[in-house]
Amino acid sequence: MWPIGRIAERDGVTKQAISKQVKRLVGQHALVVERDRQGRIAAVNVAEYDHLRGRFGDPSKAQAPAPSPVAILAQADLPLAPAQSPASPESYDEALRQKTWIAAEKSRLELDELKGELLRAGAVDAAVLRCGEDIARIIDRLPNAADDLAVAVARDGVHGLRVTLKALARRMRTDVAAAMDTLAKAPTDASADEPETAAA
Repeated sequence: MWPIGRIAERDGVTKQAISKQVKRLVGQHALVVERDRQGRIAAVNVAEYDHLRGRFGDPSKAQAPAPSPVAILAQADLPLAPAQSPASPESYDEALRQKTWIAAEKSRLELDELKGELLRAGAVDAAVLRCGEDIARIIDRLPNAADDLAVAVARDGVHGLRVTLKALARRMRTDVAAAMDTLAKAPTDASADEPETAAA
């Protein structure tokens, strides 16, 4: 987890630019962040940030060149012995370790998404909304059974009403299950969240 200022120094851009991009990724793609007691963003999952920025960033805007490992370490809050300099072998090795870890984390996120083990927050929200709509549509058909319920009461009283209601409940459960199965098998529109000029 890196603070915004550290990411800005790494990328050679302003803190305002990073903050704006982080807020957009948090709102649209559920970027993982840590917040302080006032609710302000205090730190960002830098590997996930780089992954999302690479996938959903605006390709028409100039991107800062990738920083060297030495530059990453020089901007990090890592203590160095007095005899060390950012260009020392120890510093360079630590920078390479961090760079390798970030690359591995980005690859893991991409692989999890390809395997279907990582879902976009927008896709989950849309699926939940669709489930709610389908269930509500099925429940809204309940008044249509008023005539059947009235006949059951007139013919067999409370017992007939109970039997008819049980049958109606079974049909509604079957309809809900079928609607959920159809939704689960429907292809997702992955292109909806992709930038128009960026490849998937």
